[in-house]
Amino acid sequence: MRFCQSHKIHLISDEVYAMSIYKTPSNASAVPFTSALAIDTTDLIDPNLVHILYGMSKDFSSNGLRSGVLLSQHNPPLLSSLKSIALFSWPVSTTENYWTTLLNDRPFLNYYFAENSNRLAASYARMTSWFTAHGIKWVEGSNAGFFLWADFRGVLGADISIMDEEEEQMVEAVAVNEKPAQGQVYKTSKRAKERDEWFFGKLMEAKVFIATGDAFFAEEHGWYRVTFSVPESILKVGLERLGRVLEEVKKESGGAR
Repeated sequence: MRFCQSHKIHLISDEVYAMSIYKTPSNASAVPFTSALAIDTTDLIDPNLVHILYGMSKDFSSNGLRSGVLLSQHNPPLLSSLKSIALFSWPVSTTENYWTTLLNDRPFLNYYFAENSNRLAASYARMTSWFTAHGIKWVEGSNAGFFLWADFRGVLGADISIMDEEEEQMVEAVAVNEKPAQGQVYKTSKRAKERDEWFFGKLMEAKVFIATGDAFFAEEHGWYRVTFSVPESILKVGLERLGRVLEEVKKESGGAR
């Protein structure tokens, strides 16, 4: 906030996962969520520069309804400007009534958010336990959201990061001059890309989908975003299929992991 104030930059806090938080023994030290609305901005930032984004898609599992809000408590001119174009993106009245009904039902919200947190924690624990058992690493410490950032580079092979001289020069040029386009990565090799595509093809053959890292501008091939916020029965089937793929890949790679 102080940085934004010093440079007169508007601070937009995206709080779409605000209530999709959970606790497990592995993330006990994670920083808890605090809304920008709960912070006293005195001597920190002009409140006219603080805005919050929120929506139904994550906390209310309603991404298909495409409904969200922008909260700006101290900037009437901004809200007036937004109203002038909001006419072209109003949600349907059914969605408005649905969300209004939910937000006004405090007993339900108290139950829903508590239950949602418990289920997310349980699914997170199941997924990470499975990863540990199968030697898959992931970025630890998360306490919000529905995904794990998982490292499957070991599955692709130990030599995938080895680049030839031309590839190293290209990586240097991209890193210095520009950001990669979607689908590109900074640290890659032709072999890594080929192995990543091969592994993803194996996943599709087994009818299990996990999002590849290049869709999220990963710096290296072999990283995947894995969703764990699904019913236990579905998660079990998905992990069984993923396990079969890993075994098949291991056999085809001559047992090397």
